[in-house]
Amino acid sequence: MSAEYVATCFISYSHADKGYASEIAYGLTALGYRVWIDQGELRIGDSLVDAISRAIDQVDFLIALVSDASVASNWCQKEVALAMTGEINRRGITVLPCRIGDVTMPPSLADKLYLSAPVAGASGVVTDLERSMRQHLAPVQPLPPRRRQSIEPPSLTRRTSTPATYSPQTPVRMTGIDTNSMTSPRLDGTRGSALYMVPITLDVAPDHTWVQLFLRHWDRPPRFTTMHRPGIASVVGSSIRLNATTVEEIERYHAATLKLAVDAANRDRAALAEHEEAESSRLAEESARRRAAAEDIAGRIRFD
Repeated sequence: MSAEYVATCFISYSHADKGYASEIAYGLTALGYRVWIDQGELRIGDSLVDAISRAIDQVDFLIALVSDASVASNWCQKEVALAMTGEINRRGITVLPCRIGDVTMPPSLADKLYLSAPVAGASGVVTDLERSMRQHLAPVQPLPPRRRQSIEPPSLTRRTSTPATYSPQTPVRMTGIDTNSMTSPRLDGTRGSALYMVPITLDVAPDHTWVQLFLRHWDRPPRFTTMHRPGIASVVGSSIRLNATTVEEIERYHAATLKLAVDAANRDRAALAEHEEAESSRLAEESARRRAAAEDIAGRIRFD
């Protein structure tokens, strides 16, 4: 990849979604990405299979636009299959599924977290894809060394004991900063080298749904300061991790936003659990009524 590009990406799409794909390509190109899209890239006489295989083998990301048209396209399925093979073989490519509307995801992407995109337009999709690719491109923070016995004074590490069992109806609480697991800044004079990862401990390890709700509210909080950084948060086990920050920044700027995001995730998760419970009860009652009706009819049937 040339140094002038942030990263390279290939857009897999059905020609029915050509306008949608072009809008994404234009937006990402404006942000500094090298975008490979079939229009204008192939010459007469080129082998389509060979050209696309080479392109997929050389890009960092494959953006798969999953729509009603693409799931019915054998060609789109082949492109995704080629990219998934590259990802499985660890050749560096990352597949980013983008679900357009309410289409059912194909089996090849069943285990991938996907971006939900509106049918109406792709302007917001470009922002979400840019944030996701930046997260994939950021260097992974190394795991801290295992501590068999802490040498820090107990007062410096405000960690809870073994987290309690998670319940969607019980709010998740932040309990402190895990100073033992903070990473160290590089301090090599390069941009951002004074920043590091700060873990915030939770009283429980939340489920996947809560995590997704929290990340959504962190990235787009109702209120935030000019120092807010979408995309730096992640949740691992019973801790929220803020990358590329400092404890001073958390105290001054991020603590209030963290509380807003956690409170909103708790609220939405509880509401979702209540809805799921009501729907489960409704289905159980409907099943019971159907069974009772079937048993009543069966009791009236005579074969003699």
